Amino acid sequence: EEEGHIDFGTNKTAEYAAKGGESKERIQKAVDYWYVKGLDMFGNSVSRRSERYIYWGLKRRPNAVARQQYKDEVDSLIRQMGLTIPDPNKGRLYM
Repeated sequence: EEEGHIDFGTNKTAEYAAKGGESKERIQKAVDYWYVKGLDMFGNSVSRRSERYIYWGLKRRPNAVARQQYKDEVDSLIRQMGLTIPDPNKGRLYM
């Protein structure tokens, strides 16, 4: 069911982006705002705890790998919608 909600949001966002004009501008503005926040949710790339959590089986991959996989997926969606991918380093808290 969750996948259906994600698909609905993605499809509606793409629909509004395709309309162009103010709709597309508003979506681009939201992407610009949330993009780096999404990248930051994975924490620091170099983390002692991250490796420990992987060892204990609490995580499957290091922060940097998870972040890159997320970025690859999101960048593809942004491109498909005809939007501009924001600078991935602008305004970041964690690298």
